[in-house]
Amino acid sequence: MSSAEASLQLLYVDADENCREAVRGAFEPAWTVTAVESGAAATDTDVDCVVVSPSLPETPWQSVYESLTASSDAPFVLFAADPTAETVRQAFRLGVDDVVYKSGASDPTAWSDIGDQPAVDPAADPGGDSESRGASELESFAADAVAVQEPSASTAAADPTDGVIGLKTRAESLVAAHRLDIRETTLDVSRSLMSAADDEVDVKIEWALQSLATDLEAVGCLLYHYDEERGLLTEDFGWRDTEAPDDPTGELLADAEIPDSEFPGFEEQLSQFEAVCYDATTDDAAFDAEVGTLLAVPIVIDWQLAGALVVTTATPRRWSASARQQLTSVGEFIGYTERRRRRRAELERQNERLEQFTSVISHDLQNPLSVVTGYLELVSETGDVDRLDPAIEAAERMETMLNELLTLAREGRAVGDTEPVAVDAIVSNAWDGVDTPTATLETEGLESMDLIEADPTRLQEVFENLFRNAIDHVGEDVTVAVRATDDGVVVGDDGEGIPPAEQSEIFEHGYTGGGGTGLGLSIVETIVEGHGWAISVGDSEAGGAAFRIDFDP
Repeated sequence: MSSAEASLQLLYVDADENCREAVRGAFEPAWTVTAVESGAAATDTDVDCVVVSPSLPETPWQSVYESLTASSDAPFVLFAADPTAETVRQAFRLGVDDVVYKSGASDPTAWSDIGDQPAVDPAADPGGDSESRGASELESFAADAVAVQEPSASTAAADPTDGVIGLKTRAESLVAAHRLDIRETTLDVSRSLMSAADDEVDVKIEWALQSLATDLEAVGCLLYHYDEERGLLTEDFGWRDTEAPDDPTGELLADAEIPDSEFPGFEEQLSQFEAVCYDATTDDAAFDAEVGTLLAVPIVIDWQLAGALVVTTATPRRWSASARQQLTSVGEFIGYTERRRRRRAELERQNERLEQFTSVISHDLQNPLSVVTGYLELVSETGDVDRLDPAIEAAERMETMLNELLTLAREGRAVGDTEPVAVDAIVSNAWDGVDTPTATLETEGLESMDLIEADPTRLQEVFENLFRNAIDHVGEDVTVAVRATDDGVVVGDDGEGIPPAEQSEIFEHGYTGGGGTGLGLSIVETIVEGHGWAISVGDSEAGGAAFRIDFDP
């Protein structure tokens, strides 16, 4: 038998026999109704929905609720003649799914023609002597007078919320929500994400969140990733219904980055791989759970909390265990997809760093290699072995550069460990490391500069590349001036300068401007920015190019 053909099961508990007969007449034959007169007789909990009258003999309805919900998670409705506002509030806080009024008017025939009556606000006390009026209604309530009729066109258009018609409508809605099945959406999401190219993943995750929200009648569906080191949950993707009423949970999730200590239920549930559920059963919710809910399911990958999938609604509801499990499954699938995309992107970045690493090595080793070659040739011509010392120092510097650059490439960093360094010493060492037999270095104010926090090896590479750039583009007889500024240094030359139209392009990887390899200035920018500094280009006092490094941008 298909689910469409299967009869729904209703357990109805009410001391009044006429009410029981009326409910049977309204629900059958689409439903199989078990109608009993007391909580003690309500033993069959294998049902799709439970409806209870608050006026029961001997046993309070609250005890019946606790007893039945202990063995069943079926929707529970309180069907009351004239409940007070306090009764309604108590019902929702206890976990009742809804409160439906037996009648919207004192007319005993209202149950069969409820569509002509105005909807009653369940949060308001109708006022008056509710107990006497309710008793009067039930006393005049004869089974033959309340036989359920087919609703007229006007009745159907009114969408009644009270009486047996409203009760049936609400029960069907609650059962449909309780039987929530997003497996089809999950399969659609899975197929879509599995076939998505890397540049399509973002769009398809947004679509997945919107699809889930539509199925769940939610006003928000958000995906967060968790950074344990920073203690932050960051919203990577999110869908919000901009046309829906105000989301009561909106203020809790207003920021794109939320510290884990402030994220709803993180410490108590999410960090323990448990779902966070703020609904009408939650006493300490940070919002009015009677008008909205928040469900956050953990995304756990490789036994680590990777993030959370959060669903918010603008109407009260209870989240069944089945709904939580299905949302957890689809959340983890989306999480795996996003992590796979992140890993691919990281691999691409690593490949780019390795390619850049080889370029940097081939470029930056030219300076010390030129020194080694030059002094070895000098020793070969003169036989003076004392000339080997500079060559040895240059070779040792090459070894240091190789080791440090390899480490940085593996770690994905532009600079290594920093320490206080003197700029004048770094500039002097850099000049010695470049083959500059006929070039001239002028300095101004470097000796009086404060020490700066820097990676000395990488900072020396900055100046070596700037010096080499001047020699390549101006000539071996270039004069290079390095002078201190209020917040950094300026390295200038006496060449023809760089045309303004090209100044915005010179730091691009591979840009040569008519000479060199196109790597030196790109390396300079990478190292400078890796320190948190800034570099810019302009004209020197001598009319050539000037590179300004700002240590405190």
